[in-house]
Amino acid sequence: MTTVQQTSSEARLLVDRASWTLVDQGVVSLGNFLLNVLLARYLVAADYGTFALFLGAIFTLRNVDWSLISYPLSVKLPAASGGEHASLLGNTLLLAAALSLGLLALLVLGFALLGAWDILLPAGFGYLSWQVQETMRRCLLADFRYRAALSGDAASYLGQAVLIGVLVCMDSLTLASALYTISATFLAGALVHASKLQFARPNVATARILLRAYVCLGKWSLINYELVLLRVQLFAWTLAVASGAATTASFQAALNIANLMNPVILGIGNAIPQAAAQAYLSGGVSAATRVARGYILFGLPAILTICMTGLMAPEFLLRVLYGAASPYLDLSLSVQLLVVAGAFEYVAEMISKTLLGVERGRLAFKVNVLGVTAAIFALPLILPLGVVGACLGLAIAYLVRMMGAIIAIAGLTTGGSCENLVSLRQSPSQRQPTT
Repeated sequence: MTTVQQTSSEARLLVDRASWTLVDQGVVSLGNFLLNVLLARYLVAADYGTFALFLGAIFTLRNVDWSLISYPLSVKLPAASGGEHASLLGNTLLLAAALSLGLLALLVLGFALLGAWDILLPAGFGYLSWQVQETMRRCLLADFRYRAALSGDAASYLGQAVLIGVLVCMDSLTLASALYTISATFLAGALVHASKLQFARPNVATARILLRAYVCLGKWSLINYELVLLRVQLFAWTLAVASGAATTASFQAALNIANLMNPVILGIGNAIPQAAAQAYLSGGVSAATRVARGYILFGLPAILTICMTGLMAPEFLLRVLYGAASPYLDLSLSVQLLVVAGAFEYVAEMISKTLLGVERGRLAFKVNVLGVTAAIFALPLILPLGVVGACLGLAIAYLVRMMGAIIAIAGLTTGGSCENLVSLRQSPSQRQPTT
């Protein structure tokens, strides 16, 4: 194959993968977006604020699973074939199930300590259902099967928005009924995903060996993305403590508009780690960075479009989403700050995913420490400015993280020429990953 043909083939593969991951993540994010809009409009502010805090807790726990299970799987699965492929999935499923039970215990303990007995059962059921669905989904995504994941994700995420709409029409929407409805759609989506996967019978001894490899690979990702979640949750919980859950609801309502970027951030982010890992095996850091850059540029126009829309017409977006009589219509400045923050986060997050793909988790962690440190120093903005202060602080934290990420990847590619030369001379079996 000539160089031109190879380049053309690589470009087609990138466009195909990036397109389908955006379509799939678009379905997921659309369902989440509609769900949040419906709950913001039809739940009382205190209940919606509680739901926002619940989501924060769930994402924190989900990140443990992503870092220790899904991310290592995404690096290892593309290189597996035949019986090894099914065995890897089966043993991964066993590890995910064991981890889920431990995380469920933490969730129950947390709600018990907060005295939230009324939603303890629906929250626990919601978490387990979400965990099952997401584990099955990640098994498909780790193999670049974005198109195959589409139907199950539609059942889960669009299904929950539809059923919540039905509850609204029946005047039966409560926080508990919403959580049970979400759980049901997640279980339905998990069944659809599972029907497209082949699992070998798990082996406990093999799973233990795999666990050590997963922990070794995922430990920096775990620390990394707990810091990512901590940045947002710092502001949400500080607002809740300072002014009550209703203020957190306003912050979440503004954040929902910035989260229109999520299909791109999460979709492209789903593809980069395994794409960078594959390129790293044959071409080192430079090849991985080049591949990741193609994905980043593919998603950038959509990010900039959403950012410009939020800057130019924030009040229009708030009115369309929450209604003419909504208490959230005065959040225009908050929306503008958050869409700019979202553009910063896109660049920083994609670079961080690239660093994970080339097994530089420690470097990604250092970049995230910068972002969290900036967030901590920006927290006092909440006292005089309230929700606007939280949004401004988040934008500052994201800007600092983006600048750190750009410096990190530039230094890695510039200083990694000798390493790349060595990696090109070695076969994949001889090459040792670095952390």
